[in-house]
Amino acid sequence: MNYQIQNQESMLRESIKHFLASYDSGNYDFSSFESIFFRLIQTMLDPPLEISWFYSAVTFHAAKLSPQRNPSTRVIRAKDLLDLLISCSNLSSGLKKIALLAPVVYELYSIICDSRKNGLCVKKEVDKLVEYMTSYVVMSAGVVDYGNGDVEVDKTVVCFEDLVRVWTTDRGGGSCNFGENLRVFFPLLTDGTWKGLNGRCGIRELVGIVLCEVFFLRLYLSFGSGMCTEDLLKDTRDQVVETIKEFRNFYFLDMLLKMLLEPSLPVAALLSSEDAVLLCKVLYDAVLLVDYSSYYGGRIQSYNSYSEKLAPVWVLVADSAIQFARAATDQTRATSYLNAFSESQLVAELIKWATIQAGIVDRSNIPDISTPEDLIKWLLVLEDKGIRVFDHSSISVAHAKAVISMSEGESESPEVKPYRMNLNQNTFFCNSIDANKDQEMDDLSSNGFPSDLCSMNTKVDAGRKRKEALSGLQETRAKQVKHDFSGSSVGEKFLSFSGDNGFHCGSKVKSFTSDEDMEIVG
Repeated sequence: MNYQIQNQESMLRESIKHFLASYDSGNYDFSSFESIFFRLIQTMLDPPLEISWFYSAVTFHAAKLSPQRNPSTRVIRAKDLLDLLISCSNLSSGLKKIALLAPVVYELYSIICDSRKNGLCVKKEVDKLVEYMTSYVVMSAGVVDYGNGDVEVDKTVVCFEDLVRVWTTDRGGGSCNFGENLRVFFPLLTDGTWKGLNGRCGIRELVGIVLCEVFFLRLYLSFGSGMCTEDLLKDTRDQVVETIKEFRNFYFLDMLLKMLLEPSLPVAALLSSEDAVLLCKVLYDAVLLVDYSSYYGGRIQSYNSYSEKLAPVWVLVADSAIQFARAATDQTRATSYLNAFSESQLVAELIKWATIQAGIVDRSNIPDISTPEDLIKWLLVLEDKGIRVFDHSSISVAHAKAVISMSEGESESPEVKPYRMNLNQNTFFCNSIDANKDQEMDDLSSNGFPSDLCSMNTKVDAGRKRKEALSGLQETRAKQVKHDFSGSSVGEKFLSFSGDNGFHCGSKVKSFTSDEDMEIVG
């Protein structure tokens, strides 16, 4: 670390200390902080995130102390905050541009909650600002350097805990512990997600968090009309699929999938019980049938650490989605989810990877796999043999054990019990909806579901796929592995491996490449 950076960090720490002490003592004259940090930022082509956050926090707190003229004043301040953070990152990487926006989401969510509580009519203004912010995020995700693993990816946010306290100080942040402050500053994270954060948050995690929060904030506003119509469901579903593709960030997708394994979703508490069920349906529809080729390159050879981590969580979500649909007596949707599992490229690559890791050559040693539960059970057997498949640092492995424990009626261990309770809560939540309303929603959302959603995935020339699939089979290890899965509940062969014909699902060649290979962030 060079001398200049050390001086900046020392100056930031001291300024945060004095700001918090000043605020706690009732001295709200922040002009000196504003002046010093404004001049500092003017000397920098690309100010550090921490400097921009502190300067914008100070100016924002000062603006909040001015008299409010009308209910729209807070939205205007949020827009000014967004513009300020954008201006501080004109020459920043796409990653930093996105990470900087966490305080804007924090304030917008607060405005929405207070508006609902006090009956203020600012929805139109908030909608417009959220769309503006989302467009900026998508644009930042599309810049050239977004996926090239630049040096900022592994950078830890300096003074992260103290900066969170600066932003939340007017809401008790100065006296709360860090966990409580995280709940306030990242209001759109679930318990399972924010508990994984600590005082050392990196840029890559922060980008994933901001993308998740922008995603759920926009999704909540889509449900704000309260009109549970077929067109609303289809439009929202299409919007969600497109957003996932445009964000193309592994950490965002990993967080989103893990949130779907928890008993409640962000913003669900702000929705009616009927809309909360619809929210789950839209999300399950989207994450099970979106084309993930942009996340991991789509080639056999590219089954790397990202897809290796993503695929097991996706399988758990697929199982959760099927159980959710069955609990809601929506057999059409349950069948569609099962078809999505059977045709998934992620699943095909996960099985191939796990088979190679286990050193399995004789296909008779692999059980029939026709459902997510079958695959989870087999993967847990490999876990017992020392092959790490599920993420042991998150809810994944415990959730996997809970799925099998629940299906076999076994008594769960203390480690598994909370996740089995989560599964029961999801089922109860579905069954607790008024039967007539639930059937009406099923009719709306199931109508035309399979063909409608399956058309979302990008179609790639089959001949090119076959050629590229074949090229990946030239590896010595891969040539030894042949496996055939039969007995699918949807009446078709799940997966076969042939040195001549590549991977097949039924009569369709599996896709291992995309029209546009996009590298993953970080």
